[in-house]
Amino acid sequence: MSGSYFIPLLFLLLSVTAEASFCSTKGIPLVRNISELPQSNYGRGGLSHITVAGSLLHGMKEVEVWLQTFAPGSRTPIHRHSCEEVFIVLKGSGVLYLASSSHEKYPGKPHEYSIFSNSTFHIPVNDVHQIWNTNKDEDLQVLVVISRPPVKVFIYEDWIMPHTAAKMKFPYYWDEECFHTPKDEL
Repeated sequence: MSGSYFIPLLFLLLSVTAEASFCSTKGIPLVRNISELPQSNYGRGGLSHITVAGSLLHGMKEVEVWLQTFAPGSRTPIHRHSCEEVFIVLKGSGVLYLASSSHEKYPGKPHEYSIFSNSTFHIPVNDVHQIWNTNKDEDLQVLVVISRPPVKVFIYEDWIMPHTAAKMKFPYYWDEECFHTPKDEL
């Protein structure tokens, strides 16, 4: 084999191996250091997302766990999904906006709840919500547990956008690299 073909072939094999091992559930150690897990903002400034235990990365079937950090002023999009979600606020403070009107034509004016270090809250299935770090000086860090992963996320431009006009994002950003088969649910 000539040297000019060997280097590109080696690079291709290494990149395929690296991608396969990143998405493979085989050989994942039982005990992992969170600081060594992949972390990204997925194109959303002010966000740091780590999938601590996930369906696609770790073979979880019923739950998924994320560690998310929001810089001051950053927030999630206004969204809903067909899973339950539990938050534990590890540090910082902010606001949860929650519109419990999934049976109406659009979310409507949300209720506003202060969230703070050591608080916890849950989001019912299909309730439109948004998390916002309103603290000007400190990150908001949350541990998030979701059911039925990977989830379909419906994103709204504002609180009066009809549910039928919300844009579906599936797979969601942190599931895109490892997602291979469609999930059979709404």
